[in-house]
Amino acid sequence: MTLGAMVLAAGRGERMRPLSDALPKPALPATRRPVVASAVDLAVAGGAGRVVVNTWHLAELMERELATLEPGVPVVVSREPRLMGSAGALTLARDRGLFGNGGPLLVVNGDGLLNLDLTPLLHRMATTDDLVSLALLPHLEPTRWSRVELDPDGTVCRIRPPGTPEPGEVPLLYPGVMLVSHAALEGLDGGPGQIPDLLWRPALAEHRLGGVVVAGHWREVGTPRDYLEAVVDRLGGGRADHPTAVVDRSAAVGSALIGRDARVEARAMVGDSVVAEGATVGRGARVLRSVLLGAVAAAPGEVVVGEFRAAPR
Repeated sequence: MTLGAMVLAAGRGERMRPLSDALPKPALPATRRPVVASAVDLAVAGGAGRVVVNTWHLAELMERELATLEPGVPVVVSREPRLMGSAGALTLARDRGLFGNGGPLLVVNGDGLLNLDLTPLLHRMATTDDLVSLALLPHLEPTRWSRVELDPDGTVCRIRPPGTPEPGEVPLLYPGVMLVSHAALEGLDGGPGQIPDLLWRPALAEHRLGGVVVAGHWREVGTPRDYLEAVVDRLGGGRADHPTAVVDRSAAVGSALIGRDARVEARAMVGDSVVAEGATVGRGARVLRSVLLGAVAAAPGEVVVGEFRAAPR
């Protein structure tokens, strides 16, 4: 089957503030590539011949990061004149003719770090009458995120809010990856709206919302603390410097991401931190377990521990 793909990357990222005041959440650096690269790579691995990405919040910066990806297939931008919501993004791109095929559409949230085997998901969409098929993972934190339950045939029977699973319940996690049938995509009305309301609810009512457990991993980067922990974990105790970063030879830089146009001055110390987008660590300053993003600085001699500083664009 012909596979189209869309990565959702337009949102405001309220929970990521103040960092999302400086960069869209999917554009945040995650070692050598932005967060959104994970979603684009997944779409390509799933068989997409090109990937559509919607933009709105700080659209120019989001598109700058997309231009760096080089995923091996075309990446097409669908910039929104107003924020359309997740379902509205699909209809706008559809009406613009950006999907260009009659097959199902792979939809991936652009604000997580994930690597999944989509083979079972593709098989389910090809062999059932699902309007929408969800990729699912075993739920390790059901009190934090919504829980999906499946009938024995793989049909979603209910979606519960976060909470303690009931006796006998097998809670599953939706990591932000689904297949939307051509019929469901064509049935969407134009205008803003959200996927749970306009796609999942009608499919659930018709018993045509499916799900399948896939192998792999997913990590949310929804808040500044989540983001920093994810980057430090990816660094694995190492260090990543952007080619435009300037680090004085006398600075002590441990596990850290020193990103685009960042400066670390003489005798400064940086550890378990992200310094990027023109941020400066002044002479003799110490930055630990923190994120500095944009036109912000740790002043000379200042000690910054556990802080998230960002300059609005």
